[in-house]
Amino acid sequence: LNAISSQAGSLIKAMVMWGKLKSAMICIRLLCGRRRSGVPRKLVIGRAQRKALEVYQGYTEQPIRCVCEVEDEYAERRFVETILPDGHVEMETDFKPMKGRALVTFGRSQHIPKDLARRLVERPGGGCPFIHNENIADSEVYPLAQTWTLNVDKGFYETFEQIDDSTVDGSRTFKECMNKLFGSALVDKYPIRCYKMRKNQVNPELVFVGPRDLMEVFLQDPDVQKYLSISANRYGFDSWFIPRGKWLPRAKRFEWGNDMQEEYVLYTRQGNSFMTVMMTRQQFIGDKQFGVKV
Repeated sequence: LNAISSQAGSLIKAMVMWGKLKSAMICIRLLCGRRRSGVPRKLVIGRAQRKALEVYQGYTEQPIRCVCEVEDEYAERRFVETILPDGHVEMETDFKPMKGRALVTFGRSQHIPKDLARRLVERPGGGCPFIHNENIADSEVYPLAQTWTLNVDKGFYETFEQIDDSTVDGSRTFKECMNKLFGSALVDKYPIRCYKMRKNQVNPELVFVGPRDLMEVFLQDPDVQKYLSISANRYGFDSWFIPRGKWLPRAKRFEWGNDMQEEYVLYTRQGNSFMTVMMTRQQFIGDKQFGVKV
């Protein structure tokens, strides 16, 4: 038993070291200005199709976003959870409020079933600020603000224009959630703002669609990881990118939900950074349209 335990420990250490080596290789390539690593596009398409995934030539979008930018430099850090409608916590972020750094959610309304939200809203220490669980006793769902961080900079204002928040379905829930996170005094001082992309944007990069079980296998392919600049394991992947105006690579973690048949979309985001992003199909079609099927 001791020998088996020792071998298992050595294997785990080797896997960890290999994961770190892959991440280091991606960082070096990004620093050299090489995003795609020379892996042929047709090769990646072929391997996706052999895994029974759908492949599309890009997508178009004109999204609406709700933004909370607390500019108070003395505001304390907040723990931000990006919660999906299936109850899975996709990302966790230690967020420092400041001018130019904001929290953002979709403009459309989102909900989470009460049974999936229970472990989050009933946990000790105040529950979950991103799920609005007040005054809806007769409903089977809670309003949800799927929240993540955003750089509100010149590029953002060039791409988005402000619109009347009363016309945006998700703005009320987002305000209630931000009141719980920051307190109503700060949110009144720095009100929620809503923005719409100025014009329909076309993204030509490949889009991959399929259930979690097939997508997970697809992302274990070393050539696919190189092409997408990700380092993946069975739980999810780290997506490597260089933010606009910076030179050091960073990584954002994406993790799978629990449903093996949940449809996911893997695509490349262009904006403040050029990076591989994942979301459920239901989320994707909320404000994006697939391009031509390959």
